[in-house]
Amino acid sequence: MRLQRQHRCEIAWLISTSRAAPRLPERAAQVRSRAQAGRMWEHRALPRFGKRATPLSESEREAAAVDLDRIQRGGIPLGAEQRLKAIAAASSPVFSSDLSSKEYALALASGLTPIAQIMGSSVVQHGWQNYGWSSYGGGIQEMPSFATPWNLSRQRSFDRLHQEAQFAGADAVIGIEMAAKGFLGDPGNVEYVVFGTAVRESALPPRGEGGPRMCALSGQDVDKLRRIGAETIGVIGHTSVVCVALSMRANQMMGSWWGNQEMTEITRGVYAARHLAMDEVRRQAQQAGANDMVISTLTHDIHHHDYDRGGYTQHYFIVSMHVLGTAVRLGAHEPHPSPLGLPMMAINVGV
Repeated sequence: MRLQRQHRCEIAWLISTSRAAPRLPERAAQVRSRAQAGRMWEHRALPRFGKRATPLSESEREAAAVDLDRIQRGGIPLGAEQRLKAIAAASSPVFSSDLSSKEYALALASGLTPIAQIMGSSVVQHGWQNYGWSSYGGGIQEMPSFATPWNLSRQRSFDRLHQEAQFAGADAVIGIEMAAKGFLGDPGNVEYVVFGTAVRESALPPRGEGGPRMCALSGQDVDKLRRIGAETIGVIGHTSVVCVALSMRANQMMGSWWGNQEMTEITRGVYAARHLAMDEVRRQAQQAGANDMVISTLTHDIHHHDYDRGGYTQHYFIVSMHVLGTAVRLGAHEPHPSPLGLPMMAINVGV
């Protein structure tokens, strides 16, 4: 059964700064406008169902300040921590989860007892930098500053998910659902939200070190891994971004309509971004002590930019590659609850 999610306002605003001046005057105006709007509401509770906003009490303002400080340091709100600790202390806690009926049944059959729905969230605003488009004369170049918001947001989200699992007294997290997208209409701003279900181990010896075992898998996938004796170790993920500055010949092709032509330089950029991302997740898996990994998502996007050089247009393509997976250890324990059997197919020959 799927229970309704309990939404909490636990989004962390992590603002990346730069020594350079703002890119455009309107950008600075937007920032000032948002800051002024935030100051107007900082002493009022958010209105619900069309009601008027009510002023916060002194104790509520103090609690909000404490929560803000905890979030800025990468933590979770105090109220969430207290609620999860109460769940950890209860012998038979009443819980919510994001598991489907099949996932819930499989979890129990695998010796995993759901105890709480947990979440991790982070919003990162990309600080402006002078990327110097006019200085690129061709070739492929990695753009770490473009990848940083994605990597920071993902890391903070799963860190908070891990914290909630620890406070709930969990041994692992399963049934992961996540959403990652641009925020406020700006592709440079990243919003990352992760939901999961904290579970306790009731069949296999719990792992003593490292805290709850994290993964990016559904409940069914975790059950299949347990049935072949594999153990999830942790989440691995990386975003790589490369800039492809077209050569003079390729720039001319952009304005040509003489038949179909492969843009080989952009193709090479996609391969380069994938190579960088996969190398990093392999390194993360090895560092975690895994001997295999399961990739859950591998996506990419390409954005086009151009720069006018006195009648000559230079074209650039920003290629982003996003990889998310789970580090696993094969042969970590005996298959449980039983090894996977041979697949069977019923055939009706009509006799």
